[in-house]
Amino acid sequence: AIGVSLGADSSLDPASKKDSDGLQGTWKLVSAMKDGEALPKDKVKQTTIVIKDDTFSFPDLAEYATSKEGTIKLDATKNPKQMDATSTEKEVMLGIYELDVDRYKVCFAPTGKPRPSEFASKQGSGNLLQHWKRKKEQ
Repeated sequence: AIGVSLGADSSLDPASKKDSDGLQGTWKLVSAMKDGEALPKDKVKQTTIVIKDDTFSFPDLAEYATSKEGTIKLDATKNPKQMDATSTEKEVMLGIYELDVDRYKVCFAPTGKPRPSEFASKQGSGNLLQHWKRKKEQ
C-alpha cells in the first residue's frame, strides 16, 4: 500500500511555509499603535524581534512586546493572512499580517478577544498594530 502523507515534516501549507521562511531573521519595529494611540518613537526604535523557525523572541528592551518569547503560527490561506502568537505563559493573541520582502505589518487583538478583521487600532479596541522592517546585517 502506498500512503500519502501531507506535511509529514511540516504542518504548514505551501503559502504559509513561504511566509514562515520569509519571516526568518531580525526585525526592527518602525511604528506601533495600541488602542488608537501611537506608541512613543523612542521606545519603538528600541524594539527588535528575532524570528527563528516558529519561535519569536525580543532580545532587547521589549516594552511593547506581547511576551518576551513564544511561538507563532501562520495561516497564509486566509484573507487577511492570520498569525497566532502564543507566549511562553500560554497566552494566545490572534492577529492578521501582511508580509513583503523586507517589511511586514501585523495587527493583534488583546488576549481572549476575537481576531481583528482589518489593520487598524481604533480607540477602545485594544488592538496592537505594528509595522516592522528587516534589520540589515552589520
